[in-house]
Amino acid sequence: MPELLQFVPPNFSADATALVIGDEKYLPQLRELMPAAKIALMTTENSSQLKKFCSSLKVDLMIGDYLNGALPNEPKIFDVIIADDCLTNSLYTYGIIAELGQLLKDSGFLLTKFFNARFIGMLESLRCGKFPTHEQKFWAKWDVVKLLHDAFYKEIYFMPEGKVDANVDEWVNFGFDNFSDDLLTKIWLVKACRSTAEVAALKEFFSEDVRADLSRLIRRIEYGIDVDENLSRLIELCRREKIFEDYLSDFIAQIVTHEDAKNFITKKAASQLG
Repeated sequence: MPELLQFVPPNFSADATALVIGDEKYLPQLRELMPAAKIALMTTENSSQLKKFCSSLKVDLMIGDYLNGALPNEPKIFDVIIADDCLTNSLYTYGIIAELGQLLKDSGFLLTKFFNARFIGMLESLRCGKFPTHEQKFWAKWDVVKLLHDAFYKEIYFMPEGKVDANVDEWVNFGFDNFSDDLLTKIWLVKACRSTAEVAALKEFFSEDVRADLSRLIRRIEYGIDVDENLSRLIELCRREKIFEDYLSDFIAQIVTHEDAKNFITKKAASQLG
C-alpha cells in the first residue's frame, strides 16, 4: 500500500467521496479502504487502458490539469483529496492548496507530500556547492505548516517516508534541530484537515443548515439577544432534529467564548431536554 494511504481510516460511510489527482497507483488500495465510496481520478492522460482500469475499479475519470483551472467549481464535495505533487510541482502553491481546501467537506482532508529541505542529503549537497536544478520544490516542515494554516487547514499531521539511518551529530552541533528525526527524513507525508478532530466529529452528525441554525441560536443567547425566545427555539430545534444532549454540550463548548455563558446555556438546555 502506498504510504500516503496510511492516513485514510477504514470507516468511511457509503456516501463518501474521494478525488485522486494525477497518479492512478492509489486507486486499487483506496477502493479497498473505501469500498462503497464515489472515487474520481483527475489526470491529463486519456488512454483506453486507463479508462478500462478506472472502469474496473468503478472510478470516474476526469480529464484535465488541476494546476491550470480544471478543478470542479462546487464547494465541499470531497471527503478525501489525494494530490501528492501539489507542494512540489505547483507554481502558485498557496492558490492551489486553498482551492483544494474549498473542495473538501468540513470534515475532509488533503493528502500530499514534499521533499524535505532539511534532509541531511540536501545539506551535504549544499555544503559541496550543489543544489538540485530540477523544477520540484523543497520545503521545511514549519513552512508547510504556515502555508496550510494560512489556507485555513486546522490540523496537520506528518509521517516520514524515505527515512535514512545516519549520524547527524555534526549537523546538530552546527545548530540544526533534529526534532522528530527531521534531518533523517527525505520526504514528509502530510494529512491536512479542514477542521480539528473534535469539530470534524461534530460536523459529521448533522447537516450544515442544522449546524448553522444551532450556532446562530447559541450565539444569540451568549450575547443576551432575546434570551428566553432563542432558548425556546434552541430546545425546539434540538427536539425536531433529534440533537442529543451530549452533542449539544460539545457543540456549545466548541463555539461559545465566554465561560459564564457556556455554563448557563449548557445547564438551561440540559434541564429542558432532560
